[in-house]
Amino acid sequence: MSAAVLLTGLALVGVVGGVLFHRGISNWLAAIGGLLLFVVAFVWVVPEIAQAWGWPLAILCVSVAAVLLALADAALIRLGHSPRHGVMTPLLIATAIHSLLDGWSIRELAAHPVPVALVPIGLGLHKVPEGFALGWVLRRSMSTHARAISFGISAEMFTLLGAFLQPVADRSGLEKFGPAWTPAVLCVIAGAFVFLGCHAVLPYFRHEH
Repeated sequence: MSAAVLLTGLALVGVVGGVLFHRGISNWLAAIGGLLLFVVAFVWVVPEIAQAWGWPLAILCVSVAAVLLALADAALIRLGHSPRHGVMTPLLIATAIHSLLDGWSIRELAAHPVPVALVPIGLGLHKVPEGFALGWVLRRSMSTHARAISFGISAEMFTLLGAFLQPVADRSGLEKFGPAWTPAVLCVIAGAFVFLGCHAVLPYFRHEH
């Protein structure tokens, strides 16, 4: 839980920085975090899924999870550009979902053979630019600093909610679904890492090229 608290703190620092300073931030920090998430997903998480389900099914399920997250994220972005909807609601929902998965992932993987430092470092390098970008957008769209910061904090606090819910949901899932529950959850986590990695790395290469 302490790692989730640290991640939330980093995100909140980013939100406040984005609201108060209105500066752009280099994509390289997020790109490094994205690459680390790729490493964690493909070197440690996917092989553990493959032990239970085999490599073809593991890769297929992780790919499906990543695509579904990307489609949901794209749908929220399109919703934000609709004249019938404000951009802030889809943005805050997307950030809350990302944060929930971050908190869930870091606590879930604490019980698995993943190097202790890599997941917090990868997610941390992702959370700071995410928080900064969120704060910058919120400040441009809201009337006061306090309002922008409060909305940003509310979305990022879902990191703690995800970490809090994980043990309860894990016990319930194991009782209902048995051994299949753990690899299924790891598929979602690995898919989320692949999605977040692409989300972080691709803008860096577009910016550089």
